[in-house]
Amino acid sequence: MLKTSVFFAFLALSAVADDASFFKVLIREVDNPAGTLQNGQPCGDFGYLGLGCNVYLQAAVSATGQNVSSSNTLTSTNPINTQMENRISNLNLVVLDANAGNAHSFNGFDLHILISSDQAANSIIDDYVIHVDTTQSTGVYSYTHQRDSTLSTTISIAWSTNISPPSTTSTPEPTTTEVPFTGSTLPPTTTPKPPMDCSEISNLTSSGVQTIYPNGSPVQVYCDTTSYGTYTVIQSRGATGENVNFNITYDKYTDIIGTPGKETNFWFGLDNMNHLSGAKPYRLQIDLCCGTLLVAKQIYHSFKVGTAEYGYNLTATADISGIGLAYSSTYTDLGAKFSTFDNFTGPLGKDDCDEFQYFDDSGVQSQPYGGWWYGSCGNNLNGFWYPKRNGNCTVPDEVFKNTTMLGINMRTTSGQGYGGYNVDMVSYDRVRMALFTFDSITINRTDSSFCS
Repeated sequence: MLKTSVFFAFLALSAVADDASFFKVLIREVDNPAGTLQNGQPCGDFGYLGLGCNVYLQAAVSATGQNVSSSNTLTSTNPINTQMENRISNLNLVVLDANAGNAHSFNGFDLHILISSDQAANSIIDDYVIHVDTTQSTGVYSYTHQRDSTLSTTISIAWSTNISPPSTTSTPEPTTTEVPFTGSTLPPTTTPKPPMDCSEISNLTSSGVQTIYPNGSPVQVYCDTTSYGTYTVIQSRGATGENVNFNITYDKYTDIIGTPGKETNFWFGLDNMNHLSGAKPYRLQIDLCCGTLLVAKQIYHSFKVGTAEYGYNLTATADISGIGLAYSSTYTDLGAKFSTFDNFTGPLGKDDCDEFQYFDDSGVQSQPYGGWWYGSCGNNLNGFWYPKRNGNCTVPDEVFKNTTMLGINMRTTSGQGYGGYNVDMVSYDRVRMALFTFDSITINRTDSSFCS
């Protein structure tokens, strides 16, 4: 396999010819505030004194869309810290994309970071892949990665490239041979193009229900206007409005379900999703709330829902691998066809799908509910709606026994969930799927306004 990144260098040693396309990331700082390994264990015998880990760093970067998730793409360094410090600043380590010359334009990059306390990477501190969505030739970015068993780690980076952003030049009008004029001298009349999504609605200054035209016909959706751009909400669940039954047949999911609103129960329809996502590039944001608490904000790039012929298959690139739509049991939801119990086409098979084959400790089996892209069988935002209990969105066994329904699931951690199943028995009481076209780097990832 061709390595995506070729080497690390200290900043002063990094040089690229003026006429060569380049992309490089400067790793400025690594912070492990807990001073522990990924599993929460101390790195040494003196962790109780606040001493952290010796740190080795491996990284890979791509601005051409190549997959950097494999360990084969990583390039290693010597130890970046042998003093057991938790925060390592002024690193000034540069990692290059060896294939930058193959890039036609620059619209973001993928970065794989692996931090360990030994050179062989047997003792992992953290390991993740992120996507930075930007067209800016230079910039700085800090990313905090949540770890299951201990405090998060943070990395600070900068980037630089001479690859041009995607062209925005319009196609010139075609030329015609001059013919004698026989028409009217009145100015031509034109009909304004109807908005395809919320971002195309003129003079939209506040959030609310609006009419868009994803396929030429009017459809009402909730438009969320923020300081960094406008979202088109294509799915939502909440306690407001009518109590919508999502336990319906496959054919019903092709059309609109429910009523649009901030925390209503709504489904845009698979046909509308296909028409809209095929018209131009979209990104997807999923917000998961437990009451007014924002639990997770997940970002996906190049979101698209296929045609009916291809089973309305879901494609996208995850901002963070291993969770959400990118959670993997054997497969992920990304690439999966849409399924319901009456028309199941998931890669695992219905009998192996935990959304249908969950048993609690006393042997009570879950009943099928809702429809989703059942790839991992660990997610379903169209599950049974449960209210939170005492500020907690975990579904207790005694409640499950009464309903035998799995809730509104979306994995926020990797690895198997409750009882070894792929579902984690957390049911969020307010969620949404929202499409946007602006640069995701501008998003405030702690913004909990949707949950409030």
